[in-house]
Amino acid sequence: MTAVRTRARPATVALLASPDKSVAHGYEPGVTSMKCHVLTALLLIPQSALAQTDTDRTIQVTGTGIVRTDPDLAMLQINLRGEGETPDAATRDLVAKQRAVTGGLLNLLSTDSELTTGHIDMMEVRGDGCGNGRGYGGQPRLSTGDCAVVGAIATMQMNVRTRAVDKAGTAVGLASRLGASNARIQGFALSDPDEAQGRASAVAIRAARQRAEAVAAGAGLRLGPILSMRDPASIDITVSGARAMPAAPPPPPPPPPIAIDIKPQPIETRAQVFVHYAIAQ
Repeated sequence: MTAVRTRARPATVALLASPDKSVAHGYEPGVTSMKCHVLTALLLIPQSALAQTDTDRTIQVTGTGIVRTDPDLAMLQINLRGEGETPDAATRDLVAKQRAVTGGLLNLLSTDSELTTGHIDMMEVRGDGCGNGRGYGGQPRLSTGDCAVVGAIATMQMNVRTRAVDKAGTAVGLASRLGASNARIQGFALSDPDEAQGRASAVAIRAARQRAEAVAAGAGLRLGPILSMRDPASIDITVSGARAMPAAPPPPPPPPPIAIDIKPQPIETRAQVFVHYAIAQ
């Protein structure tokens, strides 16, 4: 968006009057004569004669900047599943898989990787004749007969945040080998988004300057200083708290994981500024 704005002062209209009263002598007593001369002039003063330095001669432009930065953080999501005839047995199975996956990932990715846990669920398992616990005709059933509880399933979600971006794909395969029921790369990010945002803002300001200079040159004007600048974008950084799990002792060295090469796309950071320039006199 580009706008050139000037404001002109209105012409001034002046009315001049000059009254002149006089009394005539030599007439009959009691008779008075008055002679009045009125001069009226309508003067239109040229605008150029009254114009002062215009205080509203400005150019407004918008500048946009985009920078691309290779991500230096990878986020993984891993789901674990423990099964057993009782809740305790399912929990022990889940914990064993958790320790194996945690130790294997920390050994592969580095100990400064952050592993946190999300949802943990425990579900009862009933026989096939119970219709998945819903009962016949959609009615609830007691945990007897066909609907007797025959086991338990415990599930856990793990989240991994690591700087070893190049090993993220390999980590997915390793987690599945060590007992994860599901593993995937959730996405990539920048560890310092403010630095990228600053570079994008600098590009946007330079673009706004170039655009304003082109507009001023095209109009035969000379660009003055910046009067104001506004950044319409705001970045909200949300930090969600989660306690990192202590590193469990790694299990006996497993076979080397199968390497998966990945190359994530650079992350685009955008900035936009609205700049208000004065037109030089």
